[in-house]
Amino acid sequence: MHTKPRPSYLLSVRLQPIKREQESLFKSLMAKHHYLGASPKISETLWYVATYSDQWVALLTFSAAALKCAARDRWIGWEYRHRFDRLKLLANNTRFLILPGWNLPNLGSRILSLCAKRISFDWQQHFGHPLLLLETFVDPRRYTGTVYRASNWTELGLTKGFKRVGQGYSAKPSSPKLIFVLPLQANARKLLSCAILNPAYQKGEPKMTMNAKQMESLPDYFKTVTDPRRTHGRRHRISTVLSIAAAATLCGMKGYKAIYGWANKLGQKARQRFRCRKENGKYVIPSQFVIRDVLVRADPVELDLAVQRFNEDQGLEDTCLAFDGKTMKNAIDENARQTHIASVVGHESKTTHTQKKVGALPAEDDDQETKQTNEIGMFIPILEQIEVSGKTITADALLTQKKLAEYIVGRNAAYLFTVKKNQPTLYFDIKNYFEHRKEPDYCLQDPPGHGRIDTRSIWTTTELNEYLEFPHVGQAFCIHKKSYDPKTNKVCENTFYGVTSHHPNKADPARILQIHRGHWSIENSKHYILDWTYDEDRNRIRTGNGPANTNRLRGFAIGLLKSKGVKDIAQKVRDLHQQIRPVLDYFKMTKNSQKHRT
Repeated sequence: MHTKPRPSYLLSVRLQPIKREQESLFKSLMAKHHYLGASPKISETLWYVATYSDQWVALLTFSAAALKCAARDRWIGWEYRHRFDRLKLLANNTRFLILPGWNLPNLGSRILSLCAKRISFDWQQHFGHPLLLLETFVDPRRYTGTVYRASNWTELGLTKGFKRVGQGYSAKPSSPKLIFVLPLQANARKLLSCAILNPAYQKGEPKMTMNAKQMESLPDYFKTVTDPRRTHGRRHRISTVLSIAAAATLCGMKGYKAIYGWANKLGQKARQRFRCRKENGKYVIPSQFVIRDVLVRADPVELDLAVQRFNEDQGLEDTCLAFDGKTMKNAIDENARQTHIASVVGHESKTTHTQKKVGALPAEDDDQETKQTNEIGMFIPILEQIEVSGKTITADALLTQKKLAEYIVGRNAAYLFTVKKNQPTLYFDIKNYFEHRKEPDYCLQDPPGHGRIDTRSIWTTTELNEYLEFPHVGQAFCIHKKSYDPKTNKVCENTFYGVTSHHPNKADPARILQIHRGHWSIENSKHYILDWTYDEDRNRIRTGNGPANTNRLRGFAIGLLKSKGVKDIAQKVRDLHQQIRPVLDYFKMTKNSQKHRT
């Protein structure tokens, strides 16, 4: 028998995680007194015991959050592709048992309050990451959820009544449950639904899930590319050749000979996955000539559309898209002109959504005027290839053009442009306004990286909206970046000006700074990798559509690796060169593809 507590007993109630030697008692009490019985430890799970004067008064179990819950997901506001990566920041109160004889006033709410104060810290200690939100489901046939309401949990309504069975869900709904949630910090919903997850809450590599349609293998996507070769004498399907080229590019192969050498080392099972031709009981790969012939002659637009479909089925969506141009310096044709590629790259996924060859530039004098004219002229045709509604389009100062701003807003999208002296009136109007700026609207200091400490400050205004001679201005902004090297005491400062069609209710200063940084991160996320990992500037592929097609496959490979959360692309490329199975997994060509092993 327990000692009857005095009215102030709530202050003496304590909560702590169950120790290993206490687990058997915990399970036996839960199995005996809870109507659902004891629950096993699956994935990330913590068991708690509440005590009063060293006597057990209540038991709680927290486990992984529900995979799907429509009401919860609407309340959070996160996207489908974000949910599976961020579910680890939620925990489900799967069991709450007040032991017999302890059903006393306010005890339940006191215990839940203690739990809310410590569980995020405990989760960090046990599993390496904090929590942002707690959830629970209450059977309304038995309880009304009074204890959760008294503890400031929010009721979201009822579930649809489906439950997990085996590898899926029950065919028919059973009994719907009441849904309650409790944010563990004030901005939990904002953090969970933001486009880019705060690094403090990131752990491991992003997780994604696929449905049956997304499990199509890579060759199926390339079936839509028209085969430019004559039918007579054709031995290998174009889908097979392009799939092999894409996989070899993922493994760092830089030319036709290297692609063929990689394919020649494939085993019979891997060749079967690529749907190679079977001769005399063995699968044979395309020759180097065939690989070169296909990549030189295949239509870059059709190849781009095939890759787009793959990315769309994988769920690689972005809230912001950067227009980006790159010259392939060593891809010089017979007229001594270099290939220039313009592309649209996602801020979040770093995936190349579409790209197009915008013309050739004189190699000797590096004609910037020709480059600028071509990029401006191709901006709208490239964006016509993809859906941009609801997204933010970013570009450097070259593309800060009135016509392009009108086009973007007309497509139900938003723009964020950098402003420089190529638009002198616009530039000096914004610069003069911010000349005597005071305290910034938002300031962000990055943790030291490569020995530097970077501090970014941003000022925004709507006072120039009607004054500036630029269409659909929602805000003008000024960003000041200060980099300090503590080793040398060297300070480097830069100031950027810009305009966006986003009004303050759509993008606050922190969001504008994030979008602006996202645009310039493309240089490190794509160009640096192309130039150093794939050595693109020295690559001598130059004939026909070869430069455009190989560049598209490289962008495809980079986006695919980035979408898996790979940080060191060069090292991952070297790792993939030694093993074929993860490559097949990436391209949905094995039964294990859902695991997205990296």
